Amino acid sequence: MNEKDFVYELMADSSDINENNCLKPYAYQDLFGKVVDKHLNNVNLNVDTTIKYNLVWVLISLSVEIVKPVDPHRKLLAQTWYSQRKGPLFRREFVFTNESSELVFHGSSFSVLMEYDNRKIFRKKELPFDLGLPKEEFTIEAYPSFKTHLEFEKIDDRKVYNSFIDYIGHVNNTRYGEFAYDALDEEERNSLDRIRRYDMFFNSELRINDTFSVYKAKEDKKIFVRGINNATGEVSFDIIMSE
Repeated sequence: MNEKDFVYELMADSSDINENNCLKPYAYQDLFGKVVDKHLNNVNLNVDTTIKYNLVWVLISLSVEIVKPVDPHRKLLAQTWYSQRKGPLFRREFVFTNESSELVFHGSSFSVLMEYDNRKIFRKKELPFDLGLPKEEFTIEAYPSFKTHLEFEKIDDRKVYNSFIDYIGHVNNTRYGEFAYDALDEEERNSLDRIRRYDMFFNSELRINDTFSVYKAKEDKKIFVRGINNATGEVSFDIIMSE
């Protein structure tokens, strides 16, 4: 089976476009998530399959490189494929084009399999289901983790509400993109059309009733947004927006 044979049609939701007709950061996550959900259903790797073995897919990082602005009134065509495994990390590529076959955005994700009952990362070499062989065609340079010595400024305190929680029992990854967008000031929102890359790192879970603080830093035409769990002091997420 060639995963690239599957092509999916999508459109951005009108609510994901801001007042300047730019796609909000979390909309790229949403489009990626919709494609992957459809694709995993088609290749029998969805949650109905993995949960039989007490496993669920958990997104660790997502990197998106923007080539053209997304036109909210035009269809997007998407492909995705499993490209690499290193230890517990599974890499997946994705490509979104318009109806004229022009590249709009592309990127890579890293995921792990988590044992659902104890929240531990699955580290066995042999999988209990057939994942197939990776197709080692990579779209962009991407990494599963991020470290920095930047000084961050605290800008907000937030709480996890019921509506943030997904079927795994933690905050859905698209919500982190919303938190990052909310952290932007007016000038940054008005300059969103200059962003050419998003890197999103999901480091530790946020769960119901958790409180967290949002921090921001800037360097070299990049905006860094970080969330820290107030109870544990752990970094929950880092999102980088680069011109």
